[in-house]
Amino acid sequence: MPDLFAALSPKRRILRVHELTSEIRGLLEASFSDFWVEGEISDPRMPRSGHLYFTLKDTDAKIRGIIFKSHMRFLRFIPKEGASVLIRAHLSLYEPRGEYQLICDYIEPMGAGALLAAFEALKQKLENAGLFHADRKRTMPSQASRIGIITSPSGAAIQDILQVMRESRFPCRILIYPVTVQGRNAATEIVHAIEQLNSYSLQTHGNTLDLLILARGGGSFEDLAPFNEEALALAISRSLIPVISAVGHETDSTISDYVADLRAPTPSIAASLVVKSGMDSIEKVLILREALLDRMKMILSAQRDRIDLALRLLAPPRRQLQFRAEQVDHLALRLNQAITRVIEARKNRFKTTELALNHLSPLSRLSELRRKHENLNMKLIQEVMRDIERKKDRLQATMEQLHLLSPLNILGRGYSITRLLPSLRVVRDPGDLSKNDRLQITLQRGKLNCRLEDKIVCN
Repeated sequence: MPDLFAALSPKRRILRVHELTSEIRGLLEASFSDFWVEGEISDPRMPRSGHLYFTLKDTDAKIRGIIFKSHMRFLRFIPKEGASVLIRAHLSLYEPRGEYQLICDYIEPMGAGALLAAFEALKQKLENAGLFHADRKRTMPSQASRIGIITSPSGAAIQDILQVMRESRFPCRILIYPVTVQGRNAATEIVHAIEQLNSYSLQTHGNTLDLLILARGGGSFEDLAPFNEEALALAISRSLIPVISAVGHETDSTISDYVADLRAPTPSIAASLVVKSGMDSIEKVLILREALLDRMKMILSAQRDRIDLALRLLAPPRRQLQFRAEQVDHLALRLNQAITRVIEARKNRFKTTELALNHLSPLSRLSELRRKHENLNMKLIQEVMRDIERKKDRLQATMEQLHLLSPLNILGRGYSITRLLPSLRVVRDPGDLSKNDRLQITLQRGKLNCRLEDKIVCN
């Protein structure tokens, strides 16, 4: 038998563990280099490395997966626990543990691929029908004095449009037709709005609408679905009034953008395009703006001098607050000590009375001593309550003094605190800010989130 093993031993191929796992990895990566798999996300986690680790499972099996940090910035969808997803991946082997895993190249929620395919099919159909041709589209009016806006009355889109109109001081009349811009019935409502505004424009002599703006803020591909429906595309093409499509952000693209007579990247840009022809008085506005800036500089300089004087006369609020806080702590300690002494004294008196009663124990005096005990107990409570009320009054007076010096009370006199978002850093110099910076202004009764349109730096 030993001779047999010795004879066979030269023919055996002996692999080290890392050599075996390396060969298995090569076979897996060659055989499963590009495929799609669907499943449910479980246990997603992202350590400091920035890679996203997860488990993809169905009812019968599960497999580990990873999305490398370098791929994260290309994904429009970050999976969460329990999400049903469709993943494009390749298979690899993590050699240190001998575990195979999915290397994710692309991920999307289940159903997104079907929506995109339907979008491309409808786009091709309408393009073949000529709805996208430039020669079909109407020319924008050189100056629109009557504008119809179809959008949600509570969305940011209408606010952006109206803000641009107000700032430009463009003389026009606006008719807002409120609709829902998201959900199952949104497309039907928008189609009805286009038809109604066309009918209104034909029936009202002298009040004909010059332009329609179809507006909506940004959102996901699913949120913009109503603007990708064929019924809406046909309604836009039938409109006798020129239509501007201002749907989503600059990177969003909808069927309504292709069919409309003009596509605006955002609602505010749509408003800017409309009012552009009405900016003949810009020179006068600039002159008034310069005068306003000069006046504001004078006012700000005077107010700055007043603030500097007030700051020199006013002690640092933090020091005053610290002093008052120490006073409150001291008074609270004295109050607790006084209450404790009163209670201990009453307890001692009660014990003395109880000992005397137990020592004498005459039945005739039992009722009288019981009444005396109740009276003493009542006086104890009354005395403690009076002492507590006195301490509360002193504490209330101290709190009112603190309130007078509180920063919140200062805000009540019209001052505010301005912070830069999202860092919440307090702004002390307008030179530290840039246009379009987001600001948070704290007032006495709330906060304002603003966006910087302009700044004035005073030397």
